[in-house]
Amino acid sequence: MPVSLSGLSSGMNTDAIVEKLVNVEARPIRQLEDIKKNHGQRKEALKALRNQLEDLNNAAKDLYGFRSPFSEKNATVSDPSVMEIKSGKGAEGGTKKVQVMQLATNHKISTDAVDEKETLPAGKIKIEVNGEAANISFNGGTMKNLEEKISESAQEVVTSAYVRTSGDNCIVTLESRTQGRKGEIKVSGDQALLNKIGLVGVPSTGKKNEAGLTFDRRYLSAYSGDKKPGTQSGSVSVGGDGRSLGMKGLVWQEYALPVESQLKKDSTLALDFSYTAQKSEMDDRAVPGRIETGPDDRVNIKGIELNGYNVSRIRQKSDRKKASEFDSLAGIGVVSEENGKRTEKIYGMEKDSKGRVEIPVGRDFAGKKIGRIIFYCNAGEAVFSNASFSTPLNDDNRITLKNELAKADNARVRVDGVEMERDRNNDLNDVIKGLTLTLKKTHDGEISVNIDQNLDKAVEKIKKFVDVYNKYIDLHRELVKTAKISKPGEFNNRNNGKGLFVGDMTLVNLEGNLKKTISNAYPNRAEHQIRIISQLGVSTGAVNADWEAIKAGKLVIDDALLRKTITENPEGVSMFFGSDSDGDSKVDTGMAYSLGQALRPYLTSGKNILVTKMDLEEGSIKSADERIDRQEQHLKQYEEKLKKKFRNMERAISESNSQKSWMNNQFKSAGGTDGQGANMKK
Repeated sequence: MPVSLSGLSSGMNTDAIVEKLVNVEARPIRQLEDIKKNHGQRKEALKALRNQLEDLNNAAKDLYGFRSPFSEKNATVSDPSVMEIKSGKGAEGGTKKVQVMQLATNHKISTDAVDEKETLPAGKIKIEVNGEAANISFNGGTMKNLEEKISESAQEVVTSAYVRTSGDNCIVTLESRTQGRKGEIKVSGDQALLNKIGLVGVPSTGKKNEAGLTFDRRYLSAYSGDKKPGTQSGSVSVGGDGRSLGMKGLVWQEYALPVESQLKKDSTLALDFSYTAQKSEMDDRAVPGRIETGPDDRVNIKGIELNGYNVSRIRQKSDRKKASEFDSLAGIGVVSEENGKRTEKIYGMEKDSKGRVEIPVGRDFAGKKIGRIIFYCNAGEAVFSNASFSTPLNDDNRITLKNELAKADNARVRVDGVEMERDRNNDLNDVIKGLTLTLKKTHDGEISVNIDQNLDKAVEKIKKFVDVYNKYIDLHRELVKTAKISKPGEFNNRNNGKGLFVGDMTLVNLEGNLKKTISNAYPNRAEHQIRIISQLGVSTGAVNADWEAIKAGKLVIDDALLRKTITENPEGVSMFFGSDSDGDSKVDTGMAYSLGQALRPYLTSGKNILVTKMDLEEGSIKSADERIDRQEQHLKQYEEKLKKKFRNMERAISESNSQKSWMNNQFKSAGGTDGQGANMKK
């Protein structure tokens, strides 16, 4: 490979000369790279701005609508060892007295003690819990083999355990995976195998599944069905133990069940009923409707004899609508709602219907869920008590259990004197409105549940919004700031201090809109309106604060005033951030809502303003890359051209030097010969 040495002929460092000339020619590339870098920085700055605006939008959404913290409550229990509580937005402030009378239990049964070496016969066993069945095919073997087969086939409905009791004896236990009465274990199958292991006893008959009703005024509301009872003027009373509901006069009410009841064809609604008529309802026949007076008297007036008239009077009856005009004096009904459609059935009572009454509601609502019960009285006084839904258990092929270690039972809780049952201990969200209870143990006395406003969470969300907004202001100022020149001659250095988007009206208008949105006044329908943000203790600075700080537009919080305002007027604070102005149950005004609307053109999915600007920056970057590629190709050609010229120059100089050397040699050679000839002549 030939070795090229620069400047051998010319004596110049041609490589250095070429390099310097190429560097000069490469100045447009460096300028384009600076442009590309600037567009890249602008694109990253737009991404940072988008992320900051998304944070601001989310912080604003946390202040209104279903995320609003101003209706959230904080609940504490006097004895956390009895139960745990989680509060929600619907909780009502105050104190509740709660007694945990009984916990929901898991049904647990066992076999008799059997010798672990004894060989059991083959057979089939069916274990059913809450409508879910597991079929076990046992091929025979020991108790250990049976437990393993049950664990394999019935693990979805029960947990099984193999326990050695004494000596070589062992038992198998089964525990329901479902709490409460609905978790009762039902066993059927081959009698020989079941008797051998002592799992069953005698067949069961006549059992019913009953769900009692406990009345609570909070779940009573006016009747909303198709019947037209007229103007209601009666009254309703609930017994202190929640077992009875009394009605007097004309009154129709609906009772919302805390948990819907699933009915079967043979389900019934049973209750005790009594009726007392008002005195004004006595039979009209007890009072005569027509009165006749005046006997056949003869009167002689001045010789003229006249007969006396028989005077008749008809008693005027009251215009009041009588009970007889109604289909029934009192009665009961059930309501099922599916897919927004209401279905109801009214069952009238006769006034002589007293004592226990069973209504065959399953005949009309088989397979449907009942969510409401209608109670009505048209006249007089009716009392409904000890109501319950009853469904006979299907005892086909079902056998009673012999060894019941733990009974399947529901939890029983008394809240402010009203007793209720639930089929589980965890996640009880229908016992106290807005609270979720987890029962841990029973307690002889009552414990207190205190519910008050969750002030800290509301303050925390407002502070988060202010913090995110202030970070946006800092970022915006950095992006649009201008460079100040304090000395002559510094004009060329102005680019070092200015923002990437100085003079960009899109960002300037955005900042102006957001500041205007936050400082605007907003009407709402609260009793005590909060119209501007400064009423909350949030402002751009206190009175007589530094003007530069106020001009920057960053928000500051008066913590004491903020807490005081939220505590005294949570409704006004909530409606300031977002409220419904036209009654359509949709938020359409408020500071936080309006801020989200102002941000929508910048954050909406698809081609929003920021995405469009980032695409433009990306296009400029690609354009710069293309121009750099062309310049680099030109630079390579330019470098090759220079090198070629310098090679040609070196070659020419080399050839010239060679020719010069040859000529010098020729001249030297010619001069030397003449001298020798002259010497010879002498």
